[in-house]
Amino acid sequence: MKKLLKSLLCILIVFCLFLIISQPEIYVKSAFDGISLWATTVLPALLPFFFLTALLSSLGVTRIIAKLFEKPCKFLFNTGGASAYAFIMSLLSGYPVGAKTVCDLFSANIIDKDEATRCSTFCSTSGPLFIIGSVGFAMFNSKTAGFLILTAHLLSAVLCGIAFRFYGKTNLKNTLVITPKKSENALYDCVYSSVISVSLVGGFICIFYLLSVAMKNVGVFSPFINLVKDDKSQQLLSGFLYGLIECTNGCKTLSISGLSPLSVALACSIISFGGISVWAQSIIFLTGAKIKPSVFCLSKTLQAVISFLLALILFPLFF
Repeated sequence: MKKLLKSLLCILIVFCLFLIISQPEIYVKSAFDGISLWATTVLPALLPFFFLTALLSSLGVTRIIAKLFEKPCKFLFNTGGASAYAFIMSLLSGYPVGAKTVCDLFSANIIDKDEATRCSTFCSTSGPLFIIGSVGFAMFNSKTAGFLILTAHLLSAVLCGIAFRFYGKTNLKNTLVITPKKSENALYDCVYSSVISVSLVGGFICIFYLLSVAMKNVGVFSPFINLVKDDKSQQLLSGFLYGLIECTNGCKTLSISGLSPLSVALACSIISFGGISVWAQSIIFLTGAKIKPSVFCLSKTLQAVISFLLALILFPLFF
């Protein structure tokens, strides 16, 4: 099975290389657009958060938050209070800050491998600026839709964390013994790690942006989309399928079909799913905490299903 998958991957890579060589004017521009998206949107947003979260950790803020949320986190997620710090950072800044923060907590010996895995199931969320501003207001022309998606998205993350609370062994550390990781030059270390991390994210965005364009041009999902007859349903299915690769383009396509319970629920679902691009960005950090990618991917899939159902249920309450 592994040999078959390896062979298929090699064929796919060769095919992608052929596409780029045969139509460089299209795919070089796609790569440039991906880099531009990272440089103008992602870099200014993520770099300060990466730096500030690393600096806060080095100053011992994690210990303060951990003490405040020790009991709620243990009751809900079977994790220590430090997981609340990762959740708050993820909530404020979005993908993939939560995954990086979980990795930082593991590296600082604040949480172990099993607790890090449980943390990763609910500390991987999109940010309110993207959901309310970009998706709700800019795409659906409705801030209310943005608040609905954000509510369902965060509730699904919490429920997903509860579902995985029994994963692995329980060996929670006392928050009183949590101390900041000592460094001779904390400022340099924080800047260096932040620049490296945000550069890795930029690389993944560029690659998957190009791949999403290639898949659209080749029509990978066209046979499935053409099974649906009416244009609106095709638009919804197209947005959802391509959103599984890159959620931003998927949400934009879904918004073209108009504001409806199904379009909003599907948008919420692919945001919670994150897309293969977000998975790759998160996994590069989570593997540093010895977290199995399969468990993380399963948790994101479960979160996507839960958020879809929640968005459908909540829609009549918001509109």
